[in-house]
Amino acid sequence: MLNRRRFAVTTAAAMGALTLPTGHAQTTNYGRVISGFPPGSSGDSVARLAANQLTQSTLNYVVENRTGAGGRLAAEYVKRATADGHTLLATPDAIMVMYPHVFRNLPYAPLTDFRPITTLCTVPIALAVGPAVPADVRNMSDFARWCKANPAQAAFGTSGAGSTLHFTGVMFARVTKIELTHVPYRGANLAAQDTAGGQIAACVGVLTDLLPLASGGKLRILGTSEGKRSRFTPAVASFREQGLQEIESSTWFGLFAPAATPDDVSQALHARVVAALAQPAAVENLAVIGMEPKSMPMAAFAALLRTDTERWGAVVKQVGYSATD
Repeated sequence: MLNRRRFAVTTAAAMGALTLPTGHAQTTNYGRVISGFPPGSSGDSVARLAANQLTQSTLNYVVENRTGAGGRLAAEYVKRATADGHTLLATPDAIMVMYPHVFRNLPYAPLTDFRPITTLCTVPIALAVGPAVPADVRNMSDFARWCKANPAQAAFGTSGAGSTLHFTGVMFARVTKIELTHVPYRGANLAAQDTAGGQIAACVGVLTDLLPLASGGKLRILGTSEGKRSRFTPAVASFREQGLQEIESSTWFGLFAPAATPDDVSQALHARVVAALAQPAAVENLAVIGMEPKSMPMAAFAALLRTDTERWGAVVKQVGYSATD
């Protein structure tokens, strides 16, 4: 079973000291990595990883949870923060690449209000069922057939409307030509718990949030979204293996600074995190919660941000989703 407490063990021993370039005003003697999600969530865990990677002898980074509005409040806060490298945002991709298409009045512009530092890690999306679905439903095709035979019960929960998880479920329903009702929850853990308790048939979530209940036998994971099987669930076929390559994807988490952050500060932050992600301690800590480390050059991350924004925009348009306030 995954152990988030073990994950919180610092990776400081694996990291050298980071000295941010001099000549820039430093407003505090500590830095903050802002998370838009509550303690214990996958988003919070990744923020703690980033804080551990950045902490050094003269500047400690701490995690500050600014929850609400599905992560939008945290992003807006960092957008307005002093651009000195002391206030950073660790966030899943949806807040940056999906929200521009599903919220009309988004209080930030992802492509212009932030300086992308690097991706931190990736994690597959997965679909899981609980006791409301018969035990002989073992894969995605089985589940599609069950949904067709039981339309009144065919529903899936996610951490909220307008997320990549939501649209993964919608695309699955479209590809398999089934009716599948979406039930938004206030958090991924709540959706998973209701699925495990039989209150709802299924849930779509990042693998990290589903593994604890799956390892305890309370959820059955029917498929994972990347092109190959996850090493954390080797017995579970990927969507591609099951003929569902149209909905193949994964979730990344990234580190962002305010847009006006100077080049030398941004590059120092980037170098620090990339070096730390290559260390065995970081790899092990991510593995504990079912994630894979992934870093990239700053220019490549900026390009990924644009590409994913366009890709998910096309998906939102295809399914006919109406933006909300």
